[in-house]
Amino acid sequence: MADNVDMANDFAEQHLERSLRAATQPVLAGEPGECQQCGDDSPRLVHGRCAPCRDGRNRRVR
Repeated sequence: MADNVDMANDFAEQHLERSLRAATQPVLAGEPGECQQCGDDSPRLVHGRCAPCRDGRNRRVR
C-alpha cells in the first residue's frame, strides 16, 4: 500500500505531465527578410517581425 509521500509524488508527476502537454505550442515557421517594425535584416521573421520586436526586447546596438 502506498503511503502519503508516494501518493503526493504520483500526483505531482501527473500534474507536471499535464502542465507540460498544455503548455506545448507549435513553433511557427519563419522566413528570412527585413523586419517590418525595425527594418533590420533577420534570418527568421514570423509575421514579418524579428524576435526582438515580437517579444519587446531592445534592439541590439551595432
